[in-house]
Amino acid sequence: MSTYEIAIVVGMGAWILVAAAILAALLYAIRALRAAREPLGVISGSVSDLNRRLQPVLHNAERVSDEARRIAARLRSDADDVSQAVRNATESTGRMVDLAEERVAEVAALLAIVQEEAEATFVSTASLLRGFRRGTRRVSDPAREERAVGEPPAG
Repeated sequence: MSTYEIAIVVGMGAWILVAAAILAALLYAIRALRAAREPLGVISGSVSDLNRRLQPVLHNAERVSDEARRIAARLRSDADDVSQAVRNATESTGRMVDLAEERVAEVAALLAIVQEEAEATFVSTASLLRGFRRGTRRVSDPAREERAVGEPPAG
């Protein structure tokens, strides 16, 4: 036999050994998968049972989440309404303060006019009373009475 033929026989032997090793590994893997099939079935059953048991919990959690979203939206809406009411109240208060300031300024101006009128009335009344007193002194002057009546005063 030639070297070429020996190489072919050795190569075929190697291929047969590799094929046998692959076949043995496949048989071992099949046996391992069959052995793992039962625990995997138990695990799959457990997962299915757990899924069945968790469905109501997940459904309730989803309902709670939806309700929480609705409550948050309602609270946000209420907070916006309160904020708008506070803004409106602030604006209204500002307008009322401005109006009150205008009224106070008007009352102050009116009081200034009343004070001026009162002072003028007081001054004119005082002047009138002073003139009246002077006039009464002149009228009641004894020498004047004597001249007017022509008789000496008794006294």
